[in-house]
Amino acid sequence: MKKFMVLTSILFLFTFFSYVSAQSNEDFSYVISNSENWRDVYSTMHYANLLQKGNDFLVSTQHGNVLLLGISKSNEIRVISSNSQSFVVNYPLIIRNNGFADAHEINVRNANLELIEELSEINNFIIVGNIYGYNAIAVNPYALLTDSWVFMADKNNIAEIESILQNRDVNDVLIYGHVDREVRDALTGYDPKIISTGDRFKDNIEIVKEFLKIKEANQVTLTNGEFIEKGIMSDSYPILFTGKENVPSQIKDYLKESPFQVGVLVGSDLVGTATNIRRDTGMSVIVKFARGARVPSGAIAAVEGLDIFPVPNPVMALSLHSVKYNAANSELQVTYQSQSNIPIYLLGTITPIIDGTQMSRIGDEEPIFMAPEDFKTVIYPDFQVSGEDLEANIFTLYGDTPSSLEKVLDATAKIERVNVIDNCDVDILNVKYSKPKDSFIVTLENTADADCWASVEIKDLVVDGLEKTIGSEGSENIKKGKKGKVIINEILANEDLDMNNFVDVIVYYGEREDSLVNTIRGTFELDIESISKVTIVLLIISLLIVGLIIFYVIKRRNENFL
Repeated sequence: MKKFMVLTSILFLFTFFSYVSAQSNEDFSYVISNSENWRDVYSTMHYANLLQKGNDFLVSTQHGNVLLLGISKSNEIRVISSNSQSFVVNYPLIIRNNGFADAHEINVRNANLELIEELSEINNFIIVGNIYGYNAIAVNPYALLTDSWVFMADKNNIAEIESILQNRDVNDVLIYGHVDREVRDALTGYDPKIISTGDRFKDNIEIVKEFLKIKEANQVTLTNGEFIEKGIMSDSYPILFTGKENVPSQIKDYLKESPFQVGVLVGSDLVGTATNIRRDTGMSVIVKFARGARVPSGAIAAVEGLDIFPVPNPVMALSLHSVKYNAANSELQVTYQSQSNIPIYLLGTITPIIDGTQMSRIGDEEPIFMAPEDFKTVIYPDFQVSGEDLEANIFTLYGDTPSSLEKVLDATAKIERVNVIDNCDVDILNVKYSKPKDSFIVTLENTADADCWASVEIKDLVVDGLEKTIGSEGSENIKKGKKGKVIINEILANEDLDMNNFVDVIVYYGEREDSLVNTIRGTFELDIESISKVTIVLLIISLLIVGLIIFYVIKRRNENFL
């Protein structure tokens, strides 16, 4: 009898869960994301598109009722709400009160890790980083084409992702863009394909090429990767990033040789980009910047802006700090100030205008590295002027890699005349990497009779198999005749250190913090500090204390024996 009851219970549970599983795919026709977290929004939209269900997302609390005006009331709606970051509380009740057939809600802690559990037949996976959103947007059409789930991974959640994969019959894993080393290491057993060039535009081109290997397309969606939009998330065409203000050269070159005849550019603030693409490539470009208004406002059919959900992107901003002509050494000195939160590269073209007459242009031969929130003075030697009214137009492209110069600084400024000899002189004494501090420590000596400011760059450092330039954030003041240390934070693994036995160091220095007009450069053997001096001192003190205790115990024992 007991065996019969157990078997009956097992059969009931099996039937129940099978029913629930079937219901999860059959009792709704539309999905709405109700979360302030972009990862939840992306994952919910991707989940719905893999199930071929209609979908939308909220962008604010006030958007709740407006959104429903654009959805057929015959739909049975599933709301996927964040446990802690939902826009609207009890949204299914509002939906039902608006006359919809039915609505129910699923609450999630992390939609990216939880919704995949309902897609039991998905066995292909794409792994992107968990900080910025542009890589997830770039892979979306390819993910839909290949029935792949997109995981947003970092060193903190890779164990949970790995646990999910262990319960799947995994076919293909693609790692796209930069991810934490711990993520790559955890996935090596799946023999993943890796697309990671160190340049998000080049990575973007590579994933488009992978798409075209499977499906031909003569149309491409153009965007800048800064937002989620409904059409982008359900796209059956590949996505190419255009850049924000300037179309990077690798994108223009690829468009010229690609099979694409039409580009649909999404975003009202990218109209100028559409013009540039049409002019430079000859491709027809349609701009999608609005939709039909859901709230009637008169006899004339109105439009409203697209529903877009911003995703995190690095902050890149650059301003012109000063332009000076130093008559003492015939130099034009252009100083920029970065308001970026990441390193950037800049490439300037300078048009001097003397007494109203435009002179020959000068500029940079290659992109120049600039650390976050720092000043950078670019020197143009042999600059001769004889007029009184001096000004210059500065047209500078900048971006996060030397080949991704997607933003533009266009400014005109008066050229300030100065007659200054900078008396700073700095030597590089030592370059070491501190494992305990995860940082480079560059020791400098000020041999001049004046206090000096200095910042340091290390060029062509190999990290995770890719070359990069790193720099100190801000400048260090070194008193005259003294030594100083400049710190550059960078986490290196042992394999990275093995690839960087020698490092190329550049020091920019000068008497004024915002005008580092002198440069010294050299290649140095890298010293490795495996244990800090503080730790060594504490270890010595601990050994001394232990030694004293042992000495005291032995002494007491001998006294008692006597």
